Amino acid sequence: MKGLVLIAHGSKKDLSNNEFLDLVDMIKEKDDSFSEVEASFLEFASPDIDNVVQRFVKNGISKIYFYPYFLNSGKHVSVDLPNIINRLRNSNTSVEFILLTHFGKSEKISDIILEDISSFM
Repeated sequence: MKGLVLIAHGSKKDLSNNEFLDLVDMIKEKDDSFSEVEASFLEFASPDIDNVVQRFVKNGISKIYFYPYFLNSGKHVSVDLPNIINRLRNSNTSVEFILLTHFGKSEKISDIILEDISSFM
């Protein structure tokens, strides 16, 4: 079974966290390729990545994909997330962990922005 963990930075403001949770709910509704899809946060909010992974492993998920919902490849994307995934990989050797490319690298973003702008013209 496959699971997907979407990762956001997390905020002290509930509004920001709730926007991300709403997005993940929309993805869950549209997805049919993962057994489980969950949100997680690096800081300031829960659940954190470790708790989501623990639930997935307990539920028999054997392959976990991580999608960083970050615009740029700063320290969290280039250092923190790989370190977290490697730590999880080392303590859960029967599970396959796959860290995907972060959101900001998607070639579709420019199309979305241009489409949004054109709707105002």
